[in-house]
Amino acid sequence: MTLRVEEVPIAFVNIAWPQIEGYIEAAVQHANGMLSVEETKTRVTDGAWKLIVAINDSDTIQGAAVVSFFNRTDNRVAYVTAIGGRMLANQHTFSQFCEILRSHGATCIEGTVRDSLMRLWERIGARKQSNYIQITL
Repeated sequence: MTLRVEEVPIAFVNIAWPQIEGYIEAAVQHANGMLSVEETKTRVTDGAWKLIVAINDSDTIQGAAVVSFFNRTDNRVAYVTAIGGRMLANQHTFSQFCEILRSHGATCIEGTVRDSLMRLWERIGARKQSNYIQITL
């Protein structure tokens, strides 16, 4: 199955949300109470965080990620706050995801992930940094 990865424009977040809420809910359950689905939706709808989705050939959303951005002295970090579904199903999908992050100036990806997702991300170049992952773009 070929997936295309797209950023959801802020004007369409509320339309897309019912289709992706399950993916985000599953992701925030593993965030140790640091996030709620409602807080995540609020941050996305007010434009502070970006919603990125993976869509199949039938235009059905198969996965979603919520990303925030911040700057460090030597990097612009794309921080994955929640990710679920088939968002990073293969290298092609991951490459599309990276292009979107680069379009926002990101030079690396970081995120706190559970062990199973860490193993997947290690296969696409992530390295573990204490309690989070980092991928250089």
